Amino acid sequence: MSFDANKILQKSGEAVGGGQIRQFSGPWRWIMSGLAIAFSIYILLYVGDVTEWVGLRLFGSHRALAYATVMLLVFLFIPARKGKVQDRVPWYDILLGLGGAAASLYVFWNWESQVESYATPSVVQMVLGALALLTTLEAARRTLGWALSILGAFFIVYTLYGNFFPGFMLTKGYSYSRMLGHYYLSGTGLYGSAMEIFTVVVAVYVIFAQFVQISGAGDFFFKLGLAVVGRFRGGPAKVAVFSSSLFGTVSGLAVANVVVDGGITIPMMKKTGYKPEVAAAVEASASNGGQIMPPVMGTAAFLMADMLGIPYWGVAAAAVLPALFYYVALYFMLDFEAAKTGLKGLPRVEIPPIWRTLKEGGVFLLPLGVLIYFIGVLDFSAQKSGLFALLALVAVSFIRKETRPGVRDILGALEKGAHSTAQLGPAAGAIGILMSAVTLTGLGVSLSSGLLQVAGGSLILLLILTAVAALIMGTAASTLLVYVILAMFVVPGVVKAGVDPLAAHMFVFYFGMISMVTPPVGLAAYAAAAVGGADYWKTGWQAARLSIVGFIVPFIFVFHPAMLFKGTAEEIALAGVSGVAGTIALAAAMIGYVFTTAHWWERILLGAGALLMMTPGWETDLIGIALISIAMVAQSRAFFANRRKATAAAPGYAGGGASSGDPPAALSSGHSDKSSKGIIQ
Repeated sequence: MSFDANKILQKSGEAVGGGQIRQFSGPWRWIMSGLAIAFSIYILLYVGDVTEWVGLRLFGSHRALAYATVMLLVFLFIPARKGKVQDRVPWYDILLGLGGAAASLYVFWNWESQVESYATPSVVQMVLGALALLTTLEAARRTLGWALSILGAFFIVYTLYGNFFPGFMLTKGYSYSRMLGHYYLSGTGLYGSAMEIFTVVVAVYVIFAQFVQISGAGDFFFKLGLAVVGRFRGGPAKVAVFSSSLFGTVSGLAVANVVVDGGITIPMMKKTGYKPEVAAAVEASASNGGQIMPPVMGTAAFLMADMLGIPYWGVAAAAVLPALFYYVALYFMLDFEAAKTGLKGLPRVEIPPIWRTLKEGGVFLLPLGVLIYFIGVLDFSAQKSGLFALLALVAVSFIRKETRPGVRDILGALEKGAHSTAQLGPAAGAIGILMSAVTLTGLGVSLSSGLLQVAGGSLILLLILTAVAALIMGTAASTLLVYVILAMFVVPGVVKAGVDPLAAHMFVFYFGMISMVTPPVGLAAYAAAAVGGADYWKTGWQAARLSIVGFIVPFIFVFHPAMLFKGTAEEIALAGVSGVAGTIALAAAMIGYVFTTAHWWERILLGAGALLMMTPGWETDLIGIALISIAMVAQSRAFFANRRKATAAAPGYAGGGASSGDPPAALSSGHSDKSSKGIIQ
């Protein structure tokens, strides 16, 4: 499998400014770069209220102005067909870009008055509305693929001809003028809340991620991972987990994380004995977890906060324990596997001293601290907190000469940030179309009622159906799209069944995220396999196995919201402590190793005990501790028995004393003195 980072990034919709775009030269290069840089600067000035200070009170009209620029950037930079990268723009792309921009600029200039006419739009408004919808669908096709574009087109048709649909899909059919007015001019349409989130919050963090790259912060995260865990058994894989989780806290983009970090970590893992598919799976699982890792999660988390009507910090705080369980399980699965197969850590000469690493790059932890302080303590908005973190990042990067960015570096980050925002922007428009259809037709309510009927009133069956739907949808859509569709059509039914709204939204968010590493089309696993030259199917199944907690935890926090920081301090503390212990036991059960290779019945006890301990409550914890203790006692006895055998077999053994060293791997790896092959061998 050849590795084409640009193609993978564009397919995922998570480009970091390196997507498959036209490359210009001469004067056009300066014009196009200037447009992109100006867009990023405008976003930052708007978020920082500078535009308001100088008298430009844009408020909601900002969405239309930003989207007009997005339309221009998409059609000027991204060709209609993959592989057709030119250094010039065809006439039809110029027309599409100008047409899409003109439709948005009309809304920008008439923001205050256009809402009043959405029920009875004029002929001009209808023409511009149709142009806005068509260019949005085409832009979505170019940036995110056919799935989102086709879905948006379906809902437009459904709004017009819903009276011809059968069963619970039956609804009133609306006229063209009513449909176009609602989609184009209403406050819940194309320029609604989804557009606000993308053109303000998401744009800031996308630009922030670009500055992480040019500042040297990304390199520091990797070196810190080497210094902290590189020397331990299975060190290269643990470095991937550590560095990818850190990078994920500021990017929230799974595939981009794989491409950025995986280019270093996957070859390092392969060099120390990991098979290509395992090395790729480790990176895919670690990078994918960045979507649920506070303080900056995936794009869907920002939309979730808006849908729930709560501050973003409320969503980020709720994700802390589940994210902790995810990474603890992943870390210990790799640790037990390394012990089982005899993999060592990296040589000491390849590990930078931790204090020197912190001395050289520890300042890059300050922006994360600023982000957490402004969101969690000062209760600033997510976008302003991201802006202050970005400014802090730029400031600290100037402290050392080696990390000091030049003017060209800064302009490059702004330009790539604009490209990335443009490639994500059409998703906001398409989501606006979906939301318009739901609010106008009431499909969300009728579909939720239909699902409840199918589930027969059983909550667990409804959750299973929802999880399966998310995994199936994830074969053709990103985490964001999976979340949005299920949040609109399924979550209302789950909430109606008695589930806490935050838990219901987190449930579909998690399964949308997990779909990124599950075959047949897990984009994060696909990207990692391409980077590592590994078989995709093997990589996908290994990544799904390593991400096992992501399949289990959502079902638990639906029934026990304490895992989402909803409950008393005692309930939350108990959920955290017992949950961590349970995830470690689950890792041991999945790998089949604690002190030595486990028998099948020990793995069953460990797995059952793990699930009980991960389920909050004293009763389940006590039973779980008992089951795990039985398995641990058996493991300890087998371990010491193997040590005695190894000592007896050692040269020069005279019948007394015990060796102070570890027994040979073949004797310490199992109850029966046989080495065991795990996922690495």
